[in-house]
Amino acid sequence: MSSIRPSTPSARACATELASLLGARARDFALEWVECCDSTNARLVDAPPADDGRVHVLVADRQTAGRGRRGRQWLSWEGASLTFSLLWRFAPGTPAPAGLSLAAGLALARALEQLGVEGVQLKWPNDVLVHGEKLAGILVELLPVRGRPPAAVIGIGLNLRLPADAAIPDQAGVTDLAAALGGEPPSRPVLLAAILGEFHRLFDTYAAAGFPALRGAWEQRNAFAELPVAVRGESATLQGTCAGVDDDGALLLRTGDGVQRVLAGDVSLRPLLDGSR
Repeated sequence: MSSIRPSTPSARACATELASLLGARARDFALEWVECCDSTNARLVDAPPADDGRVHVLVADRQTAGRGRRGRQWLSWEGASLTFSLLWRFAPGTPAPAGLSLAAGLALARALEQLGVEGVQLKWPNDVLVHGEKLAGILVELLPVRGRPPAAVIGIGLNLRLPADAAIPDQAGVTDLAAALGGEPPSRPVLLAAILGEFHRLFDTYAAAGFPALRGAWEQRNAFAELPVAVRGESATLQGTCAGVDDDGALLLRTGDGVQRVLAGDVSLRPLLDGSR
């Protein structure tokens, strides 16, 4: 079980402000804002709240064991990040969701653009970049079905203002919202209200028509469109040209053997032989 500290007065004030900013949409969310927990994703995956028809959102000022993809740890610094997870349940009869991490990335990208961030890009399958540097990461975890409608926990970590000495292993280029905006970022309640509002709108589309309805918008922000990439898997590395994604959210890689679908892996720009990239 995940450990979680009760809300502090400051955390409760943030939750109250967030509900006020959401206005009428607040009734669609069950909001909890806490000072500290090990992992907001782990909390919602290990002990999912009862289904009351709302999207459950857990925000933590600080995580001690944030989770990233493929077993990595999401690093965060107190006051320097926005870290939260939301539990979204699908309607009965809905097939297993496809391209959900891409849809989540698109929602986050649109919210950031509305706040004035320029140069927002999406890196398959779960990163949000600004001019090629990582600003945010997304982790989607599906809950066991067990005869119930599908449900997913979507975790997001967004850099607000990184400490000068922050070091993130295996990440060449990292940025934060302060740098992207060229000044003080919005408060976390303001930022989260914009993100949740965009999630609400975009997931209505996703629920009705799936990822194919969002594919074009994702492709417009594809960080590696028509660029040479390497896809590192657990046992092999594929190289080719990024040809976009398909209707299921799989990466399309153009190789000498034709176009291949990639369902999992880490994408990185393939260094050119002349060292110019």
